[in-house]
Amino acid sequence: MRFVTPLPLACVLLSLVPSLPVSARVGETQEEFERRLFQPFVGKFIPREKNPDPFKEAEVLRQQPFNDIRELLPPGIREGKYWKSAVPNVLSNDDGWRVYVFYHDNRSAFEAYQRVGDVLNPFEIKNILRANQGNSEWQQVEPDSLEDKASGIGCTYQLADGSLRAKVVGSWLMVFSTKLDAHVKEQQRINMERQVARQRNRLKRQESTADGSTSGF
Repeated sequence: MRFVTPLPLACVLLSLVPSLPVSARVGETQEEFERRLFQPFVGKFIPREKNPDPFKEAEVLRQQPFNDIRELLPPGIREGKYWKSAVPNVLSNDDGWRVYVFYHDNRSAFEAYQRVGDVLNPFEIKNILRANQGNSEWQQVEPDSLEDKASGIGCTYQLADGSLRAKVVGSWLMVFSTKLDAHVKEQQRINMERQVARQRNRLKRQESTADGSTSGF
C-alpha cells in the first residue's frame, strides 16, 4: 500500500520550506544527535519495560511504517529509541515525539518521527524537513514517477542534491539517506528473485510428481 501526502498539503509544505543553510540531522553521529536531544527539558531515551507484553510489543511493531524493512537494512545497523517533548522548557511525557534512529557506522541513516498527543501538522513537518535539508531544497516526488519507483522505502519528498528522501505516513515522518534506501531496494530485488526461483522450483516438483500422484484416477 502506498501512502502519499495529498497534493495541496505537499504544495503548502514545499512553499513553507526556505532555502536556509541548516545543518543536516540525518548523517550526524550518535553522539551529536544525543548531545542535542538530551539537553535539559528536551528529550530522553524511551525506557524499556521490565516485563513487556509480547502482544503489545507486536502491535507496536505492526503500526510502525518501517517495520517491514527492518530485515532489509545493512548488517551492523543499531536502533536508538528516544522521546522528545513538544512543550518548550518542559519534559512532557504526553505531548511530544517518539523518535527512532537507525545508525550505520555510528551515523544516523534513517530517522522516524512519530507525533504523540496531537496530530502531525504541516508546520512541524516543515521544520523537521528544514532541519534536514542542509544547503539543498526539498522537492515533491510524484506518485509512480521514476524517483518514486527508485525508492525501496517509498518517498514523498527528495532533496534536490539527491542525498535524502522523506516520507509522510499518518502521524509519522521518516527521513532517510538515499544510500540506505538504495540498499533496501536492492534487497527487495534479491528477495523477489529468490521468491520467483522458489516458485519455479515448486512448479517443477509438482510437475514431476503429478503423474504418480494422479495415476489410477
